[in-house]
Amino acid sequence: MSYIRPEDIIAEIRRAYPTERVTALRRPEFPRVVAVNENLYGVPVYVYGEGFRGQYLRHGYIDRMGVRYWAIETGRVVIYGELVDGRVLPLVVLGQPTHFVFEYKPRDFRRFFREETPTGYVECLERQIVNLDRVLRAEDSVIIIDKYDLLRSSTPSEFIDRVKEQHSIIEALQKSLWEYEKVITDYRTNISMLNARVAKLQELLVWSGERAVKLSMEVTGIQSELIRLREEMRVRGVEAGALEETQRRLRDLIDRVSGLVGELVAWGEEFKKAIERKPEKPAEGAPK
Repeated sequence: MSYIRPEDIIAEIRRAYPTERVTALRRPEFPRVVAVNENLYGVPVYVYGEGFRGQYLRHGYIDRMGVRYWAIETGRVVIYGELVDGRVLPLVVLGQPTHFVFEYKPRDFRRFFREETPTGYVECLERQIVNLDRVLRAEDSVIIIDKYDLLRSSTPSEFIDRVKEQHSIIEALQKSLWEYEKVITDYRTNISMLNARVAKLQELLVWSGERAVKLSMEVTGIQSELIRLREEMRVRGVEAGALEETQRRLRDLIDRVSGLVGELVAWGEEFKKAIERKPEKPAEGAPK
């Protein structure tokens, strides 16, 4: 009987089972599921112990050793609106409306479209979705999944109420932020209108000042002409022919003075109305 060395046994094993063909294990990829529940679409998914995982997109079922699991595909859903001028604005992000929803009207948009970005999936038992019935009845605005059964030792309703309360606070803060942004926009509009009115009043004031200087110079010239005519009448008072010419010139001068006085009165009324015009009050309804 011949002796077989251990090295020969190992070499034979390597020839039969070559280790160089063994590659690294690949992580199995989850196929895209196609079942969609309209009542759950876009609802944020919160996994207790992990945090926010995204929004519900669709789900399927996986059978593992006779037990049915939910495979929930999560991601981000954003609804955009394209304005008539070509600008694209986000209108709904993570299920919440942005301030553009309150700033623009539907007629301002040319079209609306949705962007859906899958980010992963969550696998759990149906019983581990602690508030599925409440979400389907639109009583809760977030899906809570106890994937690791961490809530069995505590009262799930207390945790659900706490999450709902925090979500309500976030919604209230977002709504207040949008309202304050709208109020700020209204104030900015009023400030722009007041600045335009002030610029117009300043322009009118400069024009009025120039006009007043010009009228003052004309009045000074008329006064000088009156003094000269008075002296001329005194010198030529004995001349009958000169008297008639002087009377004609006096009548012309009186007509000019009357016209200037009327123009000064009209200008004063217009300037008074422009000064007494009150600025518009800011928009009411601002939150206190």
